[in-house]
Amino acid sequence: MPGADVTEKVRGYIVDNFLYTRPDFALGEDDALLGNGIIDSMGVMEVIMFLEEVFGVTVNDADITEENLGTVRAIASYVLAHPGTARIRRTA
Repeated sequence: MPGADVTEKVRGYIVDNFLYTRPDFALGEDDALLGNGIIDSMGVMEVIMFLEEVFGVTVNDADITEENLGTVRAIASYVLAHPGTARIRRTA
């Protein structure tokens, strides 16, 4: 799956699930998800479940960092760097 497709799936998930009450917020690929109050610790867990269900990526505890999950770009890069990302398992 091309990186742009992964990025758009991730962005779409975050917009649909966390920004539905902030329709005017234009989410950029490098916007800090925690720092901007877009997601909280429970939101991180929801994003991890999304990654597991949609991309087949298992996120190890040690990988739950801002570097890996702090922005849309970071999440997409993390997904693309892990096995099981060649195709989407289900439509999100």
